[in-house]
Amino acid sequence: MSCRQCQGIERLFNPKLAEQELRQYRRRGPSKTTKILIESILARGVSGSTLLDIGGGVGAIPNALLDAGAESVVSVEASNAYLEVAAREAERRGVADRWTFRHGDFVEQAADIPPADGVTLDRVICCYHDMHSLVQLAATRARRWIGLVFPSDTLLFRIGAMAMNGGLLLAGHPYRMFLHRRRDVMQVLSASGFAVNTSRRTLLWNVMLFDRQLTGT
Repeated sequence: MSCRQCQGIERLFNPKLAEQELRQYRRRGPSKTTKILIESILARGVSGSTLLDIGGGVGAIPNALLDAGAESVVSVEASNAYLEVAAREAERRGVADRWTFRHGDFVEQAADIPPADGVTLDRVICCYHDMHSLVQLAATRARRWIGLVFPSDTLLFRIGAMAMNGGLLLAGHPYRMFLHRRRDVMQVLSASGFAVNTSRRTLLWNVMLFDRQLTGT
């Protein structure tokens, strides 16, 4: 991958962290915000649909949607370690034949990825330096809806991000965390033809589902 940030993702989200998150997922299921997004998606229906999951970690969202009747999933993940554990979990759950895995930077690969009914980016926007390109290209792949979990632009999160990035800088690590304003994310999706379906906030995170708006002829 040519993207320096993606090289940082590969290093930070390593096999040890991936295995730890897989064990936690098997014990407790998806995280709180991931559950909220899954519930919002399931409420609009997924039977027979296709999913593009960008940076999906161990695969919590695809697993839930496949269990609910989704037809197939394509996962694009910059961390090879997370891709490997997601593939192993898919095999264990008997859904590997409905799942395609791609390793790399989604922005670099977007033109070669076919559209899907829905696209998810769960805690991905904060891991990427070019929010506009990431969200806009994700929107071009979404035929019906797009779901996101991303940080709230709060003082608490900004202090945490600054501390984390400072430590990584001192350590010579290429990864950085990025906080993008909610209104900027919404503006990109609005310009791409999407409107808010559901929106929830926790102390630190925005959880949002957008629907593609039909245009008149």
